[in-house]
Amino acid sequence: MHSQTIEVVFLKKPLFHPLESAPVEMKKACKATKRYSFAQELFARWPNLREASQRLTSLLTVYWPDHRGEGESLLVNCLGAGLSAAENTIAENSNDIAEQKAFISRVSAELVQCLGLTLMIKRNGLWTIYDPSMEGFLDDIMRSSASEELNWVKQPHSAFTSHQSLLLCAARVFTMTELKLAGLVD
Repeated sequence: MHSQTIEVVFLKKPLFHPLESAPVEMKKACKATKRYSFAQELFARWPNLREASQRLTSLLTVYWPDHRGEGESLLVNCLGAGLSAAENTIAENSNDIAEQKAFISRVSAELVQCLGLTLMIKRNGLWTIYDPSMEGFLDDIMRSSASEELNWVKQPHSAFTSHQSLLLCAARVFTMTELKLAGLVD
């Protein structure tokens, strides 16, 4: 790691609060958004958005910090923004498709913020840079016996300024059909 980087969050295994399954962790994150009842309604109407949110939960986990310093984890901020956008959309025009589109678009816009920090993972004694657009889901990495420590540093990931970064990150969570619905791909 470079000497000029500033550590944001440091985790060493074993974790003080081990991760539970994605559905359980997603429920906790939705409660933290203060929009839990709306989340239940949305996910009952759109099981595909529940599944995408569980993938989001596995990708980020509750440990991923928001580099913008908004107090909550990036997972909570992503879900909160998506739920808020969907709730506002359905209240304005009762259009179910617009509701889905608003959720997908807003979560995708927030998710790209994961590239605002660089995550370093120590595996078998060696530090490597984690690429959230390409590598495995963070909850699996955290459970792996090979990973020993995680360290988020205040240095944007090299892909953060890329034009395609939003799409690369969103494709980890949403299906191609959902991305097309939201207008993120043609």
